[in-house]
Amino acid sequence: MTAAAKKPAQRILWLEALRIIAAFLVIVNHTNSDLFKAADPSQSTWHLSILWYYLSKLAVPLFVMISGAVLLERQDSFRKVLARVGRVLIALVAASYLYFLYDAWVYWGLWPRAIRLDILFLQIARMEITDGFWYLYFYLAVLITMPLWQWLHRRMTQTQRLNLIAFCFALNAVLPLIGHYVPRLALLENPMLAYIPLGYLGLLFVGDQVRHYLTIRKHTGIAAIAALTLSLLVAWLLTLLEYGRVAPGEKYWFMDHRMIPALPVICEAIAAMVLAKCIAERSKQRAAAADEATEPSRRSKWLAEMGGCAFGIYLLQDLLIAETEKRLFLPMTAQMPAMVAVVIWEIVVFVVALAIVWLLRRIPFVRKIL
Repeated sequence: MTAAAKKPAQRILWLEALRIIAAFLVIVNHTNSDLFKAADPSQSTWHLSILWYYLSKLAVPLFVMISGAVLLERQDSFRKVLARVGRVLIALVAASYLYFLYDAWVYWGLWPRAIRLDILFLQIARMEITDGFWYLYFYLAVLITMPLWQWLHRRMTQTQRLNLIAFCFALNAVLPLIGHYVPRLALLENPMLAYIPLGYLGLLFVGDQVRHYLTIRKHTGIAAIAALTLSLLVAWLLTLLEYGRVAPGEKYWFMDHRMIPALPVICEAIAAMVLAKCIAERSKQRAAAADEATEPSRRSKWLAEMGGCAFGIYLLQDLLIAETEKRLFLPMTAQMPAMVAVVIWEIVVFVVALAIVWLLRRIPFVRKIL
């Protein structure tokens, strides 16, 4: 192999920026909902919290699109796939043990619970460690099936890929929304169809399309901002309408479904990715016009490093949320509006998680996992 072949692939900075944003939005998703549940549409907190909540729903679609942007065009060997799956499995077990020790410390006493590995692996198998880890199981399924999607990608024309995306979104996003209001058209009430994540398959291919095939034009960024804003407002409006349609105490944020991402959320996520690419292209054009050096700047290196911390932030955030809710968030609500308090809380959790993961990644073998 040549020296060039041995050189590690350079990170795509706008995708790293999206990883950072998605990691923060995971924290928002896990901290914000209690605000609108405790309020009603007569209060500004309800409206702000709903908007913030549906913005946070971008997190998982963004992670999926980033995977598509990075992996779909490759032709990975079995060894490479196994290495990726192994890394996530090691991260799952290690992080699960950390949560297992935390629960033992809080509820049962650390010893001898700490050595009950039979209970640990039973909880891992049952997906009972922490609610936020559902995505790890989903991501493992994505990685295991990735050779199939790569094979499909290679054998499809551009038109066929776009048709596949349209089919996935129509069946897994458009029809559920229509079916909610016209029950006779609720085709995805079938339990088997309801858990086939076609929406995420579509997002996987969208990520590849945006990275490799989207041409950035003069007004693409403005269109992306408009689409993002409009989709967010549609999610807010539909939730407001639903509030008046359901009985008191029933769930009115009906578009919140893990495996069937709502159509407004899909549109938000695509718009956010397009906007990120627009910003990156504009920055590249400005740098070329100014005849700046092509060597990575210090800011670029920091962005790449922070993007590399996103996975670790996701792994730690549930634990940090549990530890800081009563120590930080609840005391702050007595001193300031709840919406302000929750945003500060989310930023603190993100910064602390980032600092911890950054330090852990100084350890070579940990860096290979996080």
